[in-house]
Amino acid sequence: MSYEVIEECGTVAVNGDWEMKLRLISWNGRPEKYDLRYWGTDDTGNETCKKGITLTTEEIEGLQKLLNELN
Repeated sequence: MSYEVIEECGTVAVNGDWEMKLRLISWNGRPEKYDLRYWGTDDTGNETCKKGITLTTEEIEGLQKLLNELN
């Protein structure tokens, strides 16, 4: 599995050595999607990640609308 980080949107939470980040990522050369998951480094210093979710631009806009309505 390969990925390219297109944009770092920000860190949502920190849990020990892991950071939950929202990023715009292209996975395996596919069109980029918004990606929300925990990222960290392994023992060799390589970046690693846990399970997460990916969202299209339309899905992230729908989530943003829903979150705005909660406030």
